[in-house]
Amino acid sequence: MFSQIIAVFMCIVSCLPAPLSQFFSESVLKYELSQGSYESPYIVRPLDGITVNGVSIDEYCVVTPDSTEASLYFNAAKTLNNEFHKACGKEIAITETAAEKSFIISTALSDTDSFNLRVENGNVYITGSTKTGISRGISAFADEVLLNAEGSYDFKDGYEYNKTFSDFVIYEDFGAVGDGKADDFEAIVKTHEYANENGLSVFANETATYYIGGANKTAIIKTDTDWSTARFIIDDTNVEKIGAWVFNIAPSESSYSITDKVSPLKIDATNIGTTLSAKSLVVLTDSNVKRYIRKGANQNSGSNQSDVILVDKSGNISPDTPLIWDFDAITGATVYPIDTETLTVKGGRFTTIANCAPSEYTYYARGIQVRRSNTVIDGIYHDVINEGKTGAPYSAFVSLSCCADVTVKNGTFTGHKKYSTIGSAGTSVSMGTYDIGAATAVNASFINCKQTNDITDGDYWGIAGTNYCKNLMYDGCAFSRFDAHQGVLNATIKNSVLGHHGIKLIGMGTALIENTTVLSDSFVDLRSDYGSTWNGELIIRNCKFYPTGISNNIVNAENSEDHNFGYTCYLPQRIEIDGFFVHSIGMNFIFPMVNSKHITDSYNAAYPVVSPQEITVNNFSDLLFGQLCVSMNKAIFKTPISS
Repeated sequence: MFSQIIAVFMCIVSCLPAPLSQFFSESVLKYELSQGSYESPYIVRPLDGITVNGVSIDEYCVVTPDSTEASLYFNAAKTLNNEFHKACGKEIAITETAAEKSFIISTALSDTDSFNLRVENGNVYITGSTKTGISRGISAFADEVLLNAEGSYDFKDGYEYNKTFSDFVIYEDFGAVGDGKADDFEAIVKTHEYANENGLSVFANETATYYIGGANKTAIIKTDTDWSTARFIIDDTNVEKIGAWVFNIAPSESSYSITDKVSPLKIDATNIGTTLSAKSLVVLTDSNVKRYIRKGANQNSGSNQSDVILVDKSGNISPDTPLIWDFDAITGATVYPIDTETLTVKGGRFTTIANCAPSEYTYYARGIQVRRSNTVIDGIYHDVINEGKTGAPYSAFVSLSCCADVTVKNGTFTGHKKYSTIGSAGTSVSMGTYDIGAATAVNASFINCKQTNDITDGDYWGIAGTNYCKNLMYDGCAFSRFDAHQGVLNATIKNSVLGHHGIKLIGMGTALIENTTVLSDSFVDLRSDYGSTWNGELIIRNCKFYPTGISNNIVNAENSEDHNFGYTCYLPQRIEIDGFFVHSIGMNFIFPMVNSKHITDSYNAAYPVVSPQEITVNNFSDLLFGQLCVSMNKAIFKTPISS
């Protein structure tokens, strides 16, 4: 009944004149978010539509011989719908009843590891195989044909698509049962070992449920892996080693040290002074210098200065990953060779049975670690169940580390329940616990991803946390937050919706945010525990802000200017806002009172922040009046708004 009332309300709102409908848009949006698995409305689809002999698929249905949840045929019907949705945003009805205009999932299964799709008399017939299933072939067709088409794709009578799968092994070949009860972890590990040694892909049985217990093992992935619609249960209730990743997507070559070959480097260096075996990611460290000296409840004495750069065989530093510090000494230099071919891991529905350990900083790493460059993770789904009164935090379910050019797309993740402990300052703090993580990673992209729970529900921690990264991107994501924890060089957020933790930034370079909606206490939060520093540009275009706090600050920044964070703190030096709507009434500020003590020019700051040099605003509006000011902190902010 309640959902019907909401539906009527949403219909009424859609009919109101634009100025009036804005007042009610937050209620509509928050209802949609509360349903979970909310998808960004800004996603850019590759196709305008899909037709069969010119007839829209709106008039079609999927006919399956079995609509039982998780059955081979129902999985195939759902996969077809998912691929249609990815391509053009549409889904069609699934039925067991024969219909005149149909995509028909055949009961006949080939024993030749082949897939066939054919169009005949206005219907589309789909046939899979006993070993490789049906969904895998549908996804292959979508990747190779549907998603590479332009405009509107038309299934024409007489068209036929065939796919034969070869050079693969399945988990059952090495003893996996797949009934959700028997522990299949050893079989999974052995399957990947054999595949790695013989250059074979790994397939999962599309109807299997693989149970993974708490043994101290890791399955090393070095070849393409297709989990398709298979389910995995990861049981964290009795784990032998909490830091043992279940899967590790590993590079083909091991890392090596060049510490003794690298001399001190200045920030403008273009070459590291030595050659490498191949194009590589290089991580530099100077343990004599501390950066990110954290302030607040989780205060610390800082971290060793480090940087991550892309370097070619001749030692040239990529202009896209320049040094961000002077290295007067280099106490560590590690090389991670980059694989030139792309490795793809597809599909898989993972469920973590959460640990019930004491709520302390004992991080669990029981997911997928990505250490290989040029990797694509496509279509993974992760849920978390049985979170109880206590629980230890998670470092991530998908974690990118010491790698470059990694794309995670079409994924669904889950925010973890928030637990508290006593922090380093002796006070109670909420522990960060994540489903997505990245550290010393460059050129990492998250595309068309979402999460299972309400992105505005503060009972769950922010979905992601990153450190020491360069060139991070969200595109088409609906997440509870974007977070650059201990610094990022260049961040891009576009076509996305972000929830209660919003956009948290620390770093430098260009922060580009466009076609994005944020529902948080500030649109951008420059983390105060690291000095609210962003040394570079902040560009905001065509965005919407739904404030959840008592103020309408676009950029939250706090710095008492009495703490040494290990670097000079900058507020964005150039700010460009073009197209920005605030769903609120009252005064709007770009910045809050950054330092309440710094209200006159005579204030003597021990560690002064560097104020913006240029602020440009165009096309700004709110519910009423549309007035925008820089800040009440006029002693810090002397740059006026230009347009």
